[in-house]
Amino acid sequence: MNRVLFFISIALALCSCAVQRTTTSEEFVRDVQKDLPFKVSELKAISNHDNTYSFHSDGYIGLLPDYEVDSEGASMIYQTTFAPTHHTQPSNVIWRNIVINRKAKRVLCIDRLVQNGRTFGYVYVLQSETARYSDSGTFHWDVSNPKLLLNVSDAIEGMSELSITTLNTIKHEH
Repeated sequence: MNRVLFFISIALALCSCAVQRTTTSEEFVRDVQKDLPFKVSELKAISNHDNTYSFHSDGYIGLLPDYEVDSEGASMIYQTTFAPTHHTQPSNVIWRNIVINRKAKRVLCIDRLVQNGRTFGYVYVLQSETARYSDSGTFHWDVSNPKLLLNVSDAIEGMSELSITTLNTIKHEH
């Protein structure tokens, strides 16, 4: 009887090794991708930039932004009553959307740039530490708490350097 149980447990262990399981980082990226308000084929982690991912599209993503960011890093609320808005993204600004997933305790800052009619950009992820995604690089405060919006804003501003550098590079190429 013990031999049978031993062989069964060995067989189960071998079967579980053969089944390819996703890692928590792959699950994390897949969940972040689901939070995006538009479809992208993949998010690629940017090395040396914690919780930052790049994306690209074969075409133009026409989703209107929450903010516009210029080459100096100044942001302006996109839809205002005093300034006209345009419905096509110019190549000299970043279009920014903010997505808050309170259930996952996650905030996404999505910066989109346009070059040659194609949209590409970066997703900056602020993730509160949860049992499901525990990473030493994550913040240890509830980023989805409205009382902490100032902290979220400061964190996003600090993470956005990559987008602004890329925008300035594009502007100098033209």
